[in-house]
Amino acid sequence: MPQEKTLSVIVPVFSCDAYLAEMLEKLFLSGLRLNAGRLLEIIIVDDASPLEKETAAQARKAGEWAKVSYCRNQKNLGYVRSVNRGLSMAGGELLLICNSDTRLSPGSLDAMCRALDLDPSVGIVGPVSNGAFNSAIQQAGGCPEPVRSFSAAELERFDAFGGRLAARGTLPFEAGWLLGFCTLMRREVYARLGPLDEGFGYGYLEEIDYAIRARLAGWKLAVAPDAFVFHGGLRRGLQPTGNNAGSQTARLFPVRTLLRLFRGGFYLARKHGWRSVGIPQDAAGAAARGF
Repeated sequence: MPQEKTLSVIVPVFSCDAYLAEMLEKLFLSGLRLNAGRLLEIIIVDDASPLEKETAAQARKAGEWAKVSYCRNQKNLGYVRSVNRGLSMAGGELLLICNSDTRLSPGSLDAMCRALDLDPSVGIVGPVSNGAFNSAIQQAGGCPEPVRSFSAAELERFDAFGGRLAARGTLPFEAGWLLGFCTLMRREVYARLGPLDEGFGYGYLEEIDYAIRARLAGWKLAVAPDAFVFHGGLRRGLQPTGNNAGSQTARLFPVRTLLRLFRGGFYLARKHGWRSVGIPQDAAGAAARGF
Protein backbone atom coordinates (compact mmCIF):
# COMPACT_ATOMS: atom_id res chain seq x y z
CA MET A 1 0.00 0.00 0.00
CA PRO A 2 1.20 3.56 -0.66
CA GLN A 3 2.37 5.54 2.34
CA GLU A 4 -0.65 6.98 4.09
CA LYS A 5 -1.20 10.71 3.56
CA THR A 6 -2.41 13.08 6.24
CA LEU A 7 -6.02 14.08 5.76
CA SER A 8 -7.90 17.23 6.73
CA VAL A 9 -11.69 17.06 7.08
CA ILE A 10 -13.52 20.37 6.64
CA VAL A 11 -17.11 20.47 7.90
CA PRO A 12 -19.16 23.71 8.01
CA VAL A 13 -21.84 23.68 10.72
CA PHE A 14 -24.96 25.72 11.34
CA SER A 15 -26.75 24.24 14.36
CA CYS A 16 -29.91 26.31 14.66
CA ASP A 17 -31.91 23.73 16.63
CA ALA A 18 -31.34 20.67 18.80
CA TYR A 19 -32.13 18.32 15.92
CA LEU A 20 -29.30 19.67 13.76
CA ALA A 21 -26.89 19.66 16.70
CA GLU A 22 -27.75 16.02 17.36
CA MET A 23 -27.25 15.21 13.69
CA LEU A 24 -23.70 16.62 13.72
CA GLU A 25 -22.75 14.38 16.62
CA LYS A 26 -24.63 11.17 15.84
CA LEU A 27 -24.39 11.24 12.05
CA PHE A 28 -21.23 13.00 11.00
CA LEU A 29 -18.77 12.77 13.88
CA SER A 30 -19.66 9.23 14.91
CA GLY A 31 -19.48 8.10 11.28
CA LEU A 32 -16.12 9.78 10.76
CA ARG A 33 -14.81 8.02 13.85
CA LEU A 34 -15.57 4.69 12.15
CA ASN A 35 -13.06 5.75 9.46
CA ALA A 36 -10.47 7.40 11.70
CA GLY A 37 -7.71 4.81 11.47
CA ARG A 38 -5.42 7.26 9.67
CA LEU A 39 -3.62 10.57 10.24
CA LEU A 40 -6.62 12.84 10.60
CA GLU A 41 -7.49 16.41 11.50
CA ILE A 42 -11.01 17.79 11.70
CA ILE A 43 -11.75 21.46 11.06
CA ILE A 44 -15.21 22.45 12.28
CA VAL A 45 -16.32 25.85 10.99
CA ASP A 46 -19.27 27.08 13.05
CA ASP A 47 -21.18 29.47 10.81
CA ALA A 48 -22.51 31.62 13.69
CA SER A 49 -24.77 28.83 14.98
CA PRO A 50 -27.37 29.85 17.56
CA LEU A 51 -26.38 26.69 19.46
CA GLU A 52 -22.77 27.78 19.85
CA LYS A 53 -22.17 26.06 23.19
CA GLU A 54 -23.51 22.71 21.97
CA THR A 55 -21.43 22.82 18.79
CA ALA A 56 -18.25 23.79 20.65
CA ALA A 57 -18.85 20.99 23.17
CA GLN A 58 -19.10 18.43 20.36
CA ALA A 59 -15.85 19.72 18.89
CA ARG A 60 -14.11 19.28 22.25
CA LYS A 61 -15.49 15.75 22.58
CA ALA A 62 -14.22 14.83 19.09
CA GLY A 63 -10.81 16.07 20.21
CA GLU A 64 -10.57 12.94 22.36
CA TRP A 65 -10.00 10.79 19.25
CA ALA A 66 -8.78 13.22 16.55
CA LYS A 67 -6.94 16.49 16.14
CA VAL A 68 -9.71 19.08 16.06
CA SER A 69 -9.69 22.78 15.18
CA TYR A 70 -12.86 24.71 15.96
CA CYS A 71 -13.47 28.19 14.60
CA ARG A 72 -16.59 30.32 14.63
CA ASN A 73 -17.69 32.93 12.12
CA GLN A 74 -18.77 36.19 13.74
CA LYS A 75 -21.75 36.30 11.37
CA ASN A 76 -23.45 33.80 9.12
CA LEU A 77 -21.35 33.61 5.94
CA GLY A 78 -22.90 30.60 4.25
CA TYR A 79 -21.53 27.30 3.06
CA VAL A 80 -19.04 28.47 0.43
CA ARG A 81 -17.21 31.01 2.60
CA SER A 82 -17.20 28.60 5.56
CA VAL A 83 -15.61 25.87 3.43
CA ASN A 84 -13.00 28.33 2.21
CA ARG A 85 -12.16 29.33 5.75
CA GLY A 86 -11.70 25.68 6.67
CA LEU A 87 -9.56 25.00 3.61
CA SER A 88 -7.29 27.91 4.50
CA MET A 89 -6.67 26.29 7.90
CA ALA A 90 -6.11 22.75 6.62
CA GLY A 91 -2.66 21.19 6.73
CA GLY A 92 -3.37 17.77 5.21
CA GLU A 93 -2.09 16.36 1.93
CA LEU A 94 -5.67 15.26 1.23
CA LEU A 95 -8.69 17.51 1.79
CA LEU A 96 -12.14 16.10 2.53
CA ILE A 97 -15.08 18.53 2.38
CA CYS A 98 -18.26 17.22 4.00
CA ASN A 99 -21.69 18.52 4.86
CA SER A 100 -22.63 18.11 8.50
CA ASP A 101 -25.63 15.93 7.54
CA THR A 102 -23.46 13.14 6.13
CA ARG A 103 -22.31 9.84 7.63
CA LEU A 104 -19.30 8.02 6.23
CA SER A 105 -19.90 4.28 6.37
CA PRO A 106 -17.07 1.94 7.44
CA GLY A 107 -14.41 1.71 4.72
CA SER A 108 -15.76 4.63 2.67
CA LEU A 109 -12.85 6.95 3.41
CA ASP A 110 -10.28 4.30 2.51
CA ALA A 111 -12.19 3.59 -0.71
CA MET A 112 -12.06 7.25 -1.78
CA CYS A 113 -8.36 7.49 -0.90
CA ARG A 114 -7.73 4.32 -2.90
CA ALA A 115 -9.37 5.92 -5.95
CA LEU A 116 -6.77 8.69 -5.81
CA ASP A 117 -3.93 6.19 -5.35
CA LEU A 118 -5.01 4.22 -8.42
CA ASP A 119 -4.69 7.13 -10.86
CA PRO A 120 -2.39 10.15 -10.32
CA SER A 121 -4.42 12.14 -12.84
CA VAL A 122 -7.56 11.92 -10.66
CA GLY A 123 -7.69 15.04 -8.50
CA ILE A 124 -11.14 14.85 -6.88
CA VAL A 125 -13.21 11.84 -5.78
CA GLY A 126 -16.80 11.51 -4.60
CA PRO A 127 -18.78 8.63 -3.06
CA VAL A 128 -22.14 7.09 -3.85
CA SER A 129 -25.06 7.91 -1.58
CA ASN A 130 -28.70 7.40 -0.69
CA GLY A 131 -29.44 11.07 -1.34
CA ALA A 132 -27.97 11.94 -4.71
CA PHE A 133 -31.02 13.83 -6.03
CA ASN A 134 -31.13 13.29 -9.82
CA SER A 135 -27.53 12.12 -9.97
CA ALA A 136 -27.72 8.61 -11.37
CA ILE A 137 -23.96 8.04 -11.24
CA GLN A 138 -23.70 8.84 -7.51
CA GLN A 139 -26.93 7.15 -6.46
CA ALA A 140 -26.34 3.80 -4.76
CA GLY A 141 -28.83 1.14 -5.74
CA GLY A 142 -30.73 -0.97 -3.22
CA CYS A 143 -30.44 1.47 -0.30
CA PRO A 144 -32.13 0.54 2.98
CA GLU A 145 -35.34 2.24 4.08
CA PRO A 146 -34.78 5.81 5.36
CA VAL A 147 -33.60 6.16 8.94
CA ARG A 148 -36.37 6.77 11.49
CA SER A 149 -34.11 7.95 14.30
CA PHE A 150 -30.43 8.48 15.11
CA SER A 151 -30.34 5.38 17.31
CA ALA A 152 -27.39 3.02 16.97
CA ALA A 153 -29.65 0.28 15.58
CA GLU A 154 -31.04 2.54 12.85
CA LEU A 155 -27.64 3.84 11.76
CA GLU A 156 -26.22 0.33 11.78
CA ARG A 157 -28.54 -0.57 8.88
CA PHE A 158 -26.83 2.01 6.67
CA ASP A 159 -23.37 1.25 8.06
CA ALA A 160 -23.83 -2.42 7.22
CA PHE A 161 -25.02 -1.55 3.71
CA GLY A 162 -21.99 0.69 3.17
CA GLY A 163 -19.67 -1.97 4.57
CA ARG A 164 -20.94 -4.46 2.00
CA LEU A 165 -20.27 -1.98 -0.82
CA ALA A 166 -16.75 -1.32 0.51
CA ALA A 167 -16.01 -5.05 0.59
CA ARG A 168 -16.69 -5.32 -3.14
CA GLY A 169 -13.70 -3.15 -4.05
CA THR A 170 -15.39 -1.94 -7.23
CA LEU A 171 -13.14 0.19 -9.43
CA PRO A 172 -13.76 3.95 -9.64
CA PHE A 173 -15.02 5.56 -12.84
CA GLU A 174 -14.61 9.05 -14.27
CA ALA A 175 -17.21 11.78 -13.78
CA GLY A 176 -17.78 15.19 -15.32
CA TRP A 177 -18.62 16.76 -11.96
CA LEU A 178 -19.36 15.61 -8.42
CA LEU A 179 -22.05 16.50 -5.92
CA GLY A 180 -20.55 18.71 -3.23
CA PHE A 181 -21.94 17.00 -0.11
CA CYS A 182 -18.74 14.94 0.24
CA THR A 183 -15.63 15.34 -1.91
CA LEU A 184 -12.01 14.33 -1.41
CA MET A 185 -9.26 16.16 -3.29
CA ARG A 186 -5.52 16.33 -3.48
CA ARG A 187 -3.84 19.38 -2.00
CA GLU A 188 -2.23 19.94 -5.40
CA VAL A 189 -5.69 20.61 -6.86
CA TYR A 190 -6.46 23.20 -4.20
CA ALA A 191 -3.02 24.77 -4.63
CA ARG A 192 -3.62 25.11 -8.37
CA LEU A 193 -7.28 26.19 -8.36
CA GLY A 194 -7.56 28.07 -5.10
CA PRO A 195 -10.77 28.33 -3.04
CA LEU A 196 -14.38 27.88 -4.06
CA ASP A 197 -15.81 30.85 -5.94
CA GLU A 198 -17.58 33.00 -3.33
CA GLY A 199 -19.65 34.58 -6.08
CA PHE A 200 -22.02 31.62 -5.55
CA GLY A 201 -23.07 33.24 -2.29
CA TYR A 202 -24.45 30.90 0.33
CA GLY A 203 -23.95 27.94 -1.95
CA TYR A 204 -25.34 25.60 -4.64
CA LEU A 205 -23.67 24.75 -7.96
CA GLU A 206 -20.25 25.92 -6.79
CA GLU A 207 -19.16 22.28 -7.09
CA ILE A 208 -19.92 22.31 -10.82
CA ASP A 209 -17.79 25.42 -11.24
CA TYR A 210 -14.94 23.79 -9.33
CA ALA A 211 -15.23 20.64 -11.44
CA ILE A 212 -15.08 22.67 -14.65
CA ARG A 213 -12.01 24.50 -13.40
CA ALA A 214 -10.35 21.23 -12.36
CA ARG A 215 -11.01 19.49 -15.68
CA LEU A 216 -9.83 22.49 -17.69
CA ALA A 217 -6.63 22.40 -15.59
CA GLY A 218 -6.06 18.77 -16.61
CA TRP A 219 -7.42 16.90 -13.57
CA LYS A 220 -9.89 14.02 -13.75
CA LEU A 221 -12.80 13.54 -11.37
CA ALA A 222 -13.96 10.10 -10.26
CA VAL A 223 -16.75 8.33 -8.39
CA ALA A 224 -15.78 5.55 -5.96
CA PRO A 225 -18.75 3.12 -6.12
CA ASP A 226 -17.42 1.18 -3.12
CA ALA A 227 -17.57 4.31 -0.91
CA PHE A 228 -21.03 4.87 0.58
CA VAL A 229 -21.86 8.08 2.43
CA PHE A 230 -25.32 8.59 3.89
CA HIS A 231 -26.67 12.08 3.16
CA GLY A 232 -29.62 13.70 4.88
CA GLY A 233 -31.41 13.17 8.11
CA LEU A 234 -34.81 12.10 9.30
CA ARG A 235 -37.95 12.55 7.25
CA ARG A 236 -39.99 14.97 9.33
CA GLY A 237 -43.47 15.94 8.28
CA LEU A 238 -44.40 17.08 4.78
CA GLN A 239 -41.27 17.36 2.64
CA PRO A 240 -41.13 17.76 -1.14
CA THR A 241 -38.05 15.58 -1.46
CA GLY A 242 -38.11 11.81 -1.84
CA ASN A 243 -37.65 9.32 0.96
CA ASN A 244 -33.93 9.06 0.43
CA ALA A 245 -33.19 12.56 -0.84
CA GLY A 246 -30.30 14.14 1.00
CA SER A 247 -29.54 17.65 2.25
CA GLN A 248 -31.25 18.88 5.36
CA THR A 249 -31.20 22.40 3.93
CA ALA A 250 -33.38 21.27 1.03
CA ARG A 251 -35.63 19.32 3.38
CA LEU A 252 -36.15 22.11 5.91
CA PHE A 253 -36.04 25.17 3.62
CA PRO A 254 -37.24 24.06 0.14
CA VAL A 255 -38.21 27.53 -1.15
CA ARG A 256 -34.94 29.11 -0.02
CA THR A 257 -33.04 26.23 -1.58
CA LEU A 258 -34.86 26.61 -4.90
CA LEU A 259 -34.09 30.34 -5.04
CA ARG A 260 -30.42 29.72 -4.31
CA LEU A 261 -30.31 27.06 -7.02
CA PHE A 262 -31.69 29.56 -9.55
CA ARG A 263 -29.18 32.18 -8.41
CA GLY A 264 -26.34 29.67 -8.68
CA GLY A 265 -27.46 28.69 -12.16
CA PHE A 266 -27.43 32.29 -13.40
CA TYR A 267 -23.99 32.88 -11.89
CA LEU A 268 -22.68 29.67 -13.44
CA ALA A 269 -24.03 30.74 -16.84
CA ARG A 270 -22.43 34.19 -16.55
CA LYS A 271 -19.10 32.58 -15.77
CA HIS A 272 -18.99 29.63 -18.17
CA GLY A 273 -21.82 30.25 -20.64
CA TRP A 274 -25.27 28.70 -20.80
CA ARG A 275 -23.86 25.35 -21.92
CA SER A 276 -22.64 24.87 -18.36
CA VAL A 277 -26.21 24.89 -17.00
CA GLY A 278 -27.62 21.37 -16.82
CA ILE A 279 -24.22 19.94 -17.71
CA PRO A 280 -24.32 16.12 -17.74
CA GLN A 281 -22.55 14.48 -14.82
CA ASP A 282 -20.86 11.74 -16.79
CA ALA A 283 -17.42 12.55 -18.17
CA ALA A 284 -18.39 12.01 -21.82
CA GLY A 285 -21.42 14.28 -21.47
CA ALA A 286 -19.39 17.03 -19.83
CA ALA A 287 -16.73 16.75 -22.52
CA ALA A 288 -19.41 17.05 -25.21
CA ARG A 289 -20.36 20.41 -23.68
CA GLY A 290 -16.73 21.53 -23.94
CA PHE A 291 -15.74 20.93 -20.32
